[in-house]
Amino acid sequence: METVRQVINEEGLQIPLVLVERYGLQPGARVILELDPQGIRIVPALPDANDVENIALRYLLINLGDAVQVKVEQENDEWQVAIFGEGLPEPFGTLVYSQQGTLIREKSSSTKALREAALAAYSP
Repeated sequence: METVRQVINEEGLQIPLVLVERYGLQPGARVILELDPQGIRIVPALPDANDVENIALRYLLINLGDAVQVKVEQENDEWQVAIFGEGLPEPFGTLVYSQQGTLIREKSSSTKALREAALAAYSP
């Protein structure tokens, strides 16, 4: 077990970024502090369907545009995000996220495939 010594100041305790990144956390990540008589444990806060929807919509806005809607469902240990064009009844792609809210690229529709499907869906 590694030991790191820190000083608690008037603002509290700061954990160096290099240490939290080692455990897969990035700036902006949410965590849960579990408090018990033995000490404090820090664990990642798992996203809910709303969080995953927001993550997916941000991704799509950057990579595809804003004329999309999503439907989020949890299946097993993953989040399945069906992607619909505005006003279209059938999804034209899927994004898959881990339980922690990380995009699983190899299980998701590629950005190129999403763009092509969106263009085809709106072509006359």
